[in-house]
Amino acid sequence: MAFTLEDLLPPDQQLRTVEPHEPVERAINIMYEYDYGQLPVIATNGEFHGQAITFESILKATQSFHTNVETLLVRDAVQRVRSYPSDADLLAMLDDIHRNNFALIVDEARLIGIVTPADIAIFFRRYAEDLLQIEGIESRVKDAIRALYAGDDAGLDSAIAIVSDRAADIRKKFPGAIRTYLDRVNITAPPLGSDTDALAEAAKKLGLPAPSKKFEDLTFEELTNLLLRHERAPRLSQSEDVSEIRELLKQVRDARNKLAHFRGELSSKQRRTIQFAAEWLENNLPAPVPEAPVLHPPTIGDLAPVQQEEAERPHGSYAPLAAHLQSVPDETTSLTLNFQGIEEILKSELPRSAYEYRAWWSNDPTKPQSAAWLDEGWRTTSVNMTERRLTFVRTNDREKAYIRFFAELNKRLERESGFPLRNVSPQGQNWLVLAYLGGTPPEQAVISASFARRKRLRIELYLDGGDKDKNKQRFDQLLARRSEFEQAAGEPLEWERMNEKRACRIALYTKAQILTDADNQTLLDWAAKRATNFYRAFGPEFLSGKPAHGPEPQVDR
Repeated sequence: MAFTLEDLLPPDQQLRTVEPHEPVERAINIMYEYDYGQLPVIATNGEFHGQAITFESILKATQSFHTNVETLLVRDAVQRVRSYPSDADLLAMLDDIHRNNFALIVDEARLIGIVTPADIAIFFRRYAEDLLQIEGIESRVKDAIRALYAGDDAGLDSAIAIVSDRAADIRKKFPGAIRTYLDRVNITAPPLGSDTDALAEAAKKLGLPAPSKKFEDLTFEELTNLLLRHERAPRLSQSEDVSEIRELLKQVRDARNKLAHFRGELSSKQRRTIQFAAEWLENNLPAPVPEAPVLHPPTIGDLAPVQQEEAERPHGSYAPLAAHLQSVPDETTSLTLNFQGIEEILKSELPRSAYEYRAWWSNDPTKPQSAAWLDEGWRTTSVNMTERRLTFVRTNDREKAYIRFFAELNKRLERESGFPLRNVSPQGQNWLVLAYLGGTPPEQAVISASFARRKRLRIELYLDGGDKDKNKQRFDQLLARRSEFEQAAGEPLEWERMNEKRACRIALYTKAQILTDADNQTLLDWAAKRATNFYRAFGPEFLSGKPAHGPEPQVDR
């Protein structure tokens, strides 16, 4: 069921109206008193004839008649307005409401209410808050599962296979069905089940879904089953099983599905249940122990000069928190902070959502607060909403994503004929030198790819021969031939002299974020094409008579 205009009507809305014969001054006083921008106009008998009075219509009337407000009646300053039935689709009406600043709702000829952009904001805020509450519950369930299966990866994988195998019954009956068929056609076969690969191939031919999913792809119901099948699953103190917890989570699932499929707003009872579930689960589910991640220091050969971004301070509202995490010594693998401590770091208050919704602290790279800590190689865990604290742990999620992306980029560039690929295995940094174009100072130049701040991927020609003045001089020489190089590259380039740094760069950027784009084929295509275009444009300038692979450049610190 779609949302209707009637869904937006506040239950306690008191409709204020005026009649055509009343003074405009009275309409103005009502609008000021109740902070309205408009009033419906109804006839003396209570009928509505599609008219309203607004501050804008009053201003037009006074200017057009060259008169004062005191001389006008409501009928002199009304405007025609559209009205809508109470069951009109809200989403279809949004443009009209935005354009007119209000919508009048009628039931047959009777005016029953008025909807404004403020009502829409309140409605969708409540809707979003319900989703945040449920997202927080799901996050808490995932944390509890990780805690229950800590150190037992094989057990977790096995449990996931059991709860997510939608074709489990068919798969169990499959060998027997084959045996029956072979017996009927008088074919003697070896014991079925001895060749698991053959059975898997046969199941694939039947179109059976894979027997397992990734943990992050599990549905809410599958997560519930995964949690409650564990021998240490939570239960009520006096209960012999987990049936009560299952029923509670079932109600959460139903509410989640209702919101996800736009089947209307949650009832007051559902909202109370969701709130109770969030609080009970927060206090009673096991919490994961902070992880000790594996850290890989860079090798000497990978200390290329392309990471000027490392010297940049983080950007955005949560930059102080990012900078704080950036400054934590490498040997520190976890950091516990309370909400007040984070506010002291930020020198500002956290939003209300941070105190009310666990989902605010989720590791979602699309959220500005999450991006702040994820970009510095940290993620949140052990979020305790009751005690208002959480733990940040170092993570190698980004490191793995960088390795995947740059390894695939190397493979693509291997297929580019003539490209002088460096072809060094990525080590998990946010950059990779793809090719050397100059062997010795002052001609040292590299083509590199890097994930820069502000959610961008950069392909660049990086100039650094070790001498700042000569680097700038060489950059200026290239810049004087800008149109020549851009024509060869096939598009305009970003020319960054970087006067405050030793090196210079010529670059191209596109929107990208490693945690969401590590396997983005379109992004990989973009990067490979631009790297080859850079080589086509600048290779002849630097490689003429010079070795393609020079010594490792020095790091500009």
